[in-house]
Amino acid sequence: MALSCHISDFLSSNGSDDFSAGEYYSFKRVPQNVKHVLGYSRRVLQPTATYCVFKGGTAYFNGALSFSQIALGQLNCSSSHPINDCEQQTSTIVSVINSCNSNNADSCTPDIDTFRIVEILNNMKKDTKLAFSFFSQLKEAGFQHNVYTYSALITNLCHSGFQKKLDELFLDLVVTYKENQCLQISELLQTLTEEVEFDQSLVRAYDALIKAYASVGMFDEAIDLVFYMNRCGFAPHIFACNYLIQCLIKQDKVDMAMAAFKQLKRIGVRPNGYTYAIIMKMLCKKGRLEETLDVFLEIEEGGVAHSTIAYRAYIEGLCTNQRSALGYHVLQACQGASRPVGKHAYAAVIHGLCKEMKIKEAEKAFLDMETQGLVPNAHVYIALIHGYCNSGQLQKALSLCSYMMSNGVKANSLIISSILQCLCKMGMHSEVVNQFTDHKDSGIYLDEVCYNIVMDALCKLGKVEQAVNLVEEMKAKKMVLDIFHYTTLINGYYLQGKIEDGLNLMDEMKEKSGLTPDVAFYTMMISNYCKINCLSKAYDLFHYMKRKGIEPDVTCYNVLIGLHCKAEHLHEAFAVFDEMTEKGLEPDIVTYTALLSGYCTKGEMEKARLLFDGLIKKGLTPDVNFYTMMINSYCKVNCIREAYDLLHDMKSKGIEPDVICYTILIDTNCKMGNLKEATAVFHEMAESGVEPDLVTYRALLSGFYNKGDDENASILIQEMSSKGILFHNDSQISSL
Repeated sequence: MALSCHISDFLSSNGSDDFSAGEYYSFKRVPQNVKHVLGYSRRVLQPTATYCVFKGGTAYFNGALSFSQIALGQLNCSSSHPINDCEQQTSTIVSVINSCNSNNADSCTPDIDTFRIVEILNNMKKDTKLAFSFFSQLKEAGFQHNVYTYSALITNLCHSGFQKKLDELFLDLVVTYKENQCLQISELLQTLTEEVEFDQSLVRAYDALIKAYASVGMFDEAIDLVFYMNRCGFAPHIFACNYLIQCLIKQDKVDMAMAAFKQLKRIGVRPNGYTYAIIMKMLCKKGRLEETLDVFLEIEEGGVAHSTIAYRAYIEGLCTNQRSALGYHVLQACQGASRPVGKHAYAAVIHGLCKEMKIKEAEKAFLDMETQGLVPNAHVYIALIHGYCNSGQLQKALSLCSYMMSNGVKANSLIISSILQCLCKMGMHSEVVNQFTDHKDSGIYLDEVCYNIVMDALCKLGKVEQAVNLVEEMKAKKMVLDIFHYTTLINGYYLQGKIEDGLNLMDEMKEKSGLTPDVAFYTMMISNYCKINCLSKAYDLFHYMKRKGIEPDVTCYNVLIGLHCKAEHLHEAFAVFDEMTEKGLEPDIVTYTALLSGYCTKGEMEKARLLFDGLIKKGLTPDVNFYTMMINSYCKVNCIREAYDLLHDMKSKGIEPDVICYTILIDTNCKMGNLKEATAVFHEMAESGVEPDLVTYRALLSGFYNKGDDENASILIQEMSSKGILFHNDSQISSL
């Protein structure tokens, strides 16, 4: 199609008749009288590339619509008419473009259309939503927008403050540019700055472009744009900068994010609380606590807006890095300075303290939270209940669960699973089954984890068939069985010595459920063989696993090492140890604990101490169980001084002795007649916040009775009674 005008129209404007038939002329500017007819300004027409062919006194505009179609497209859309019927105009222009598409696909994006569309967009400044809709409909119909139509819409959106629409527009533009680079963004920016004076409204467009670049990973372009704005005397909004930093962090470009943060401050961008929160979360996640502290102090000195979220981020970061006590201290300081950080900070502190097994501090934080008028949510209750369960304080866990429900917070499968797991660890398997049944009957949804725990309890009670019935119940409820459920059942069969049933279930797992045994599964199977003293079958399975291409891990080797050590076969244990290290696997604390146990069982304390010291040199930190084993072994051979040396050593390393460790020292001193020393250890234990149990009281009472100290024995029994710790019958007391 071609738009034709008589040549005299052009001759009259140019004042010459130099045009010859068949020649091509490229116009950077359309003659003024044509501009006047079509209603376009000189500025808008300046960049056109329309060309024409002159034949027989007629001008043909290649790539343009017919004159009748242009008239149809205008439909009185000139600036002298209101835009009340713009929906009709949009529909008409779309139909024109569709008509153009159906007739000649190569001529559906003429430059002459740009002028009308720009004018329509400019006339829609009072209805930005309609302008955006009009722009989008044209694009969907096949019109290829260019820098001038984009510029017109962007200017409209900037002045109207439609930031979300700007974000959407620029993201689409950048994605399109990244795919085929059909529209040069640099040309668009140049056109924008020519058409619109660079002011705060135009900053919105640059903010949107920064975010668009960041969204698709074009970080260099985003940062270059920030510096370009700075050279123009403007700075991006802090929200755009925050988004850029967040995107860098998501791509794990931590150093680049820190560099951007520093550069933004250098060019005058003032970070807010969200900025500092983003940076501190990132640094804490990487364990860079010293840098995090520097950022925190910067907030304190700078009077940062929205600083509450930054304080909360610092507290959460400390708790994530096992510094929950310090996190609680910061939280209390914020409260004291009338800077409340909210329930989420308390939740992080309580969760962190429980994870670090600092239950008393967690209780204090919980009470403090309620004192501040903050209502604990389910996450807070779950953290503390889980902490009680992990520390064996079942009664407190149950009491808190009841308190929670009385406050309108419903119990869920996470809470129930924690309580059931605690019961299981305490050997209260029948209670596990009862609790599970009660909760299920009350209508609480119990997930796959809860089912697995009760299945394990049933297997340990020798009720494997009931556990199998639960599997069928899970299938009926469309619950997904995983390898852990099968592992539990197979383990149950092995505990009953039903090896064949266990092997059949393993075949079912592979064939019907499509589950492939992994190294953890084989490790469990090997462990089961070890428990029933089938060492040859354990090694058969060990070698079979390796033939299948499944390499044993440290845990698997530890099972075999532990088995040999318990049997006092230290030579074989060290042979397995050597094989493990030759494969490049690093022994862990469990490995050394097993070997140490072997030496201690045989009373070879010199070798045990050499192994202990070697562990320290390798950079491994012995845990409380490791120290307790050594202390117990020294006490058994009456090396009480060495035992005390280890006690002081563990405390100097921040490892707190537990009730078992203290009880061993109390019992040893009582048996050696050192009652004064035993009493001193008992008081030290209480001052450390470690609660004595029945075994502890029994050891000290035995010491008092052996010395004939009935008075102190009576006081101790009264103390036990006040704490609810009682002997089951009088024969237990008389046996002392």
